[in-house]
Amino acid sequence: MRTDDRDVAIGRVLEGVVSARRLLGDARRRPFASLMLTSSQLEALFVLTHAAEPITPSALAQRLGVTAGAVTQLLDGVKRAGLVEQAAHPDDARSRVIRLTASARAEVDVFEAGVVAEMRPHFADLSTSELNQLAALLGRVGRE
Repeated sequence: MRTDDRDVAIGRVLEGVVSARRLLGDARRRPFASLMLTSSQLEALFVLTHAAEPITPSALAQRLGVTAGAVTQLLDGVKRAGLVEQAAHPDDARSRVIRLTASARAEVDVFEAGVVAEMRPHFADLSTSELNQLAALLGRVGRE
């Protein structure tokens, strides 16, 4: 594929991502709606929800692209709200990990199930295999 063809393809992908984001934005729902969480706090909770392994504060800072101090400040509010807790790292007791509390996990699960149900018709033309491929491809974008 020539460079200009590649750029056209990237443009089509971005168009699809913007369209999908618009669909999600139209839902106008947010988890923890009764709390006044910032978009950064919601992003941190999303990372914690979908992390494949325990997340340390420094790993969370790296994933969010912020400093360790910013993560500490960001987490203070969600800790006070009872959404996250710190625990000893399962592989290194000297290290701490951040995880959702059980009640926060339950709320996120209900929220995400609702969003998936609402979005299901928009993905009706894709097979399960195609959805898995799309998820895998999008997961590779921006990874270092």
